[in-house]
Amino acid sequence: MAEKRRQSMKVEVSRCLDSTLSELQLIWDEIGIEESQRDERQAVVLLHLENLLSEMVREEKGTRRRLLDSIDACTSEVATLSRELCLEPYQPETGLTTLRAEKALRQQVDALKRQKKERTDRLEALKHTEQLFCDLLSTTPMYIPTGTVPTDEQLTALQEHIETLRADKAQREETFRETKQSILSLMEQLEQEPNTSFERDVVCEEEEAFSLSMENMNGLKRLQAELETKDHDNARLAERLTEEIDSIWNRLQPTPEELIAEELQKTLPVTGHKPSDIEILQSQLSKLQALKIANLKKVIDATREEIFFWWDKCFYSRAQRNNFGAAYEEEYTEKLLEQHDAELAKMKSYYDMNKTLLESLARREEMWKQMLEFEKKATDPNRFNNRGCVLLQEEKMRSKLNKDLPKLEKVLADKIEQWETQHGTHFLVEGVRFVDYVETQWTTHEQSKKVAKEERLNARNKATEKEMKWGSRPTTPNKRRIPGTPNRTPKRAKGSPRKLRNSPGRSARRKVLGERNSRREDVSFSTTMHTNSWKSKNSSISSSGSSCPSYTDFTKHLSSEDKPYCLSSSIISSPQRSHSRVTGI
Repeated sequence: MAEKRRQSMKVEVSRCLDSTLSELQLIWDEIGIEESQRDERQAVVLLHLENLLSEMVREEKGTRRRLLDSIDACTSEVATLSRELCLEPYQPETGLTTLRAEKALRQQVDALKRQKKERTDRLEALKHTEQLFCDLLSTTPMYIPTGTVPTDEQLTALQEHIETLRADKAQREETFRETKQSILSLMEQLEQEPNTSFERDVVCEEEEAFSLSMENMNGLKRLQAELETKDHDNARLAERLTEEIDSIWNRLQPTPEELIAEELQKTLPVTGHKPSDIEILQSQLSKLQALKIANLKKVIDATREEIFFWWDKCFYSRAQRNNFGAAYEEEYTEKLLEQHDAELAKMKSYYDMNKTLLESLARREEMWKQMLEFEKKATDPNRFNNRGCVLLQEEKMRSKLNKDLPKLEKVLADKIEQWETQHGTHFLVEGVRFVDYVETQWTTHEQSKKVAKEERLNARNKATEKEMKWGSRPTTPNKRRIPGTPNRTPKRAKGSPRKLRNSPGRSARRKVLGERNSRREDVSFSTTMHTNSWKSKNSSISSSGSSCPSYTDFTKHLSSEDKPYCLSSSIISSPQRSHSRVTGI
């Protein structure tokens, strides 16, 4: 292809040269230039042609040289920019001509320069924004080396850092507003004015003017904590003063004349804990203390009652109570009152420290009392005279109590064991350890149940012996009277038929159990009862006061040969009646 273009160019150049030489020849002919001059002019034309061609060649060579120099420069610049931008080195396509390679490299240089400029401009904008937040928050900007082109990762990290600063600013502003409001409220509650320059900056300056530096934020928190501590101290002081006032008041019970004389008020005029409120409470307490000194006996007696109350709540034993000998002294002095106040404070402190355990112990004692009450009801023979399913409800409650009480005792034992391990001493309940206290209670309860059982058994045996000796007397339980029923039966109207009365023998009949707990008296008891039964069925009511039949008479009716209808010694009656009872006739 190149050869064809070259041949075409040669033809075209030859044509142009022939045309130009022919035209020059005609001009020379018209002018009349001699042959010698024509040779010179032809030499000049040839020289011009040679110079023109040489110049053209030089220019093309210069162009080639510039392209090569540009390629070298662009290659070096591309390498530098790629290194600055942390990009992979650019590799142009293979097989490109010099002109296309130079163009590709030049375009790559332009693209890298634009990217560098974009990164630099973005870095400047981000650094400006970051500096604003850093000035507001008094923090150090993110470090990026100067004079270098930031990478995409560095720009991303800087953007995230700015977002973090923006979030910190918003959070600190919100914290500042909330803390400032709390500080204002606390200062008002404490009746306090800002004293330091920092406090004035917080309270009096605008929110935008306050520097949200970490140091200022920490100072803000310290100021809030100090004010809260003062407020809490005032609250505790006011609570303590109120408790002391109530305690002294309850022990004194001042009369209206004393209230007027001491300028006291039954209802406290304050409910808060501001310094002015505390001053009022202290004044009230001082007046009550002066009145307390004037009424030592009354106050000490009331304090003793309160100490007894806390002793009961703390499950103190008699020995522990006797350790406080001042509770039994009769000489009322201020020193004795101080001892009572110290003992009362000690008991309240002990209860507060072990409130959970003591409340659980109180709940366990209540369950124990309920269990004893249920067991007492279970032995009451009148418990069946009830309505409304009371027995069923009591049985459910007793069953639940029997399950819950051991569980509570197990939980209490574990907690008390932890307490003892932690404090290195025993937790006493009525002067002994909890496990010993519970074991003693259960043992005593079982013994009392055994004693009660033996007493019932002895009473039953005595009743049995009495029946064996004197015979049993049938008793008919009284019927429960329905409300509205008259006490006496109305008289029968004249002419009305009389109702049939039951025979005395039938109404006095009583079935007696043959088995008793004492087996040694089974035979004699059974014989006596059958004798009484035989006597009641074969004797008239009028002869009930006669003596009992002999054992020989009794055994006459026990022969199975003579009495085939008799199934056992417990069935003794007239032949006809007994036979009909057995055969069902």
